[in-house]
Amino acid sequence: MNTPHIAIAAWICRLGRLTLTLALLGVVLSAIQPASAQEEKKGFLSSLIPFGQKPKSLGPTPGRKDTILCPAVVVQPGTAALVLSERGKEGDPLSVRYQARFSEFARECVDLGAEVGLRIGLAGRALVGPKGVPGQVIDVPIRFVVLDDKKKVVISRVTRLQVTIPVGQTGITFTHVEELGTVPKPDNKLRNWDLRVGFDSKPGSPQG
Repeated sequence: MNTPHIAIAAWICRLGRLTLTLALLGVVLSAIQPASAQEEKKGFLSSLIPFGQKPKSLGPTPGRKDTILCPAVVVQPGTAALVLSERGKEGDPLSVRYQARFSEFARECVDLGAEVGLRIGLAGRALVGPKGVPGQVIDVPIRFVVLDDKKKVVISRVTRLQVTIPVGQTGITFTHVEELGTVPKPDNKLRNWDLRVGFDSKPGSPQG
């Protein structure tokens, strides 16, 4: 029996289920009025990513003996918020057009034999500022970084989310699951590795 192939097939199957769940969540969110922040957080973790059960950064996942440890998701210092202001008026609270912040994270590390599959899920909140107008598409760039136990960068990528705050609303919750791919399974089984997330330092401007 080819164990690595079975593990990979199981990983792909779980990804399909997660993608379907994410699509269904988007339909639900677009069909209802915004709930309280507490309700949105609870719904995200319970419905979107069942492998996380706590808000904010999650610590190592307990498991069986000799299992893969899944590192905590932490926000890179200085990148916890995205603030888009009128040109030339950065730093002025009254000139803010849009802002976004993270609300919670989840993650999963899957043992595929010779490799480990990694993914990170997140939820955030985008808000209209004093100079913003609902209905525009906001470019929200998010950087995902994986560091090994020697703090060497193993994966670093930017994913640009397109978030639209509906007309008549002042904010919206957005969610995303980033499939980071696989890394060779280290002898330390991911002990002292880091999973980091942050808004990228060079965001784009709202479109249309």
